[in-house]
Amino acid sequence: MKISPASALAGWAVGTAWLVVFIVLERSNARLGEEFVDWLQAASAVLMAPLYFPFRKWFARWLERARRP
Repeated sequence: MKISPASALAGWAVGTAWLVVFIVLERSNARLGEEFVDWLQAASAVLMAPLYFPFRKWFARWLERARRP
C-alpha cells in the first residue's frame, strides 16, 4: 500500500488540529460538564475530517513547488 507524501502530511495536519481541539475541550470538562465535552470532542472529529481534502491539495502543491529548482 502506497501513501503519497501529500496524503500523509494532510492526515498529520488534520490529526494534529483535532488533537489540539480535543485537549482544549478536555481542560474545560469542569465548566461545561463531562458528557457535553465528550459530545463536542466527537463532533469536532467529524467536522475536521473534511479538511483532509483541502490539506492534501495544498500539500501536493507545496511539495511540487519545493521540488522545482
